[in-house]
Amino acid sequence: MNLLAIDTSTDICCVSLYKDGNLISNQNQKVNFGHTKFLAKFTDDIFKKNKFLAKKLDYIILSIGPGSYSGLRAGSSFSKGLSYAIDKPIIAINTIDLINSSINNQDSYYIALYSHKDYVYYQEFCDGKAVGNQYCDKISKLKKYRFYGYGLEAFSDINSSEVKPSSSNLIKFFLKNKNLIKTRNIASISPIYLKKNN
Repeated sequence: MNLLAIDTSTDICCVSLYKDGNLISNQNQKVNFGHTKFLAKFTDDIFKKNKFLAKKLDYIILSIGPGSYSGLRAGSSFSKGLSYAIDKPIIAINTIDLINSSINNQDSYYIALYSHKDYVYYQEFCDGKAVGNQYCDKISKLKKYRFYGYGLEAFSDINSSEVKPSSSNLIKFFLKNKNLIKTRNIASISPIYLKKNN
């Protein structure tokens, strides 16, 4: 199985290539708002370095958010264009579900990604299972649970552990859950943009 994984949900642009049972190449770089500039180049570099043809892919795996508005838009647009060009399906993975898959905590906790100012995209979990929906809200409104996620270092009054979303983790998540994940029509795949709660 050959997989291209793309994660642009944060300020890190990540691209990984999995070929014949092995993760053979991975590129990631902190880019702030420059995903469009780097994504195609990273993908092209990985293909050339490994003498790999895009048409040999079986799936494109994409982190669809919640997360950076411009990053998600860039990742989605690029993945859809590539998918149409080579006629291969996209597997869409929720970014919060992806991060949660690496957490082992039986108590109540949050998975959170920095949004802007004092807002985060978040979801509450208990013993690995989601409690309620995903939201964007002020971090000060949340209970004093432990936080796991990315971009939370600015909030010194919370108990947090950094867990970066990454394209290599997308591949691990897909391989672990591939029997549960369904392919979707490309036109139906869109980023998860959460509006902030007032």
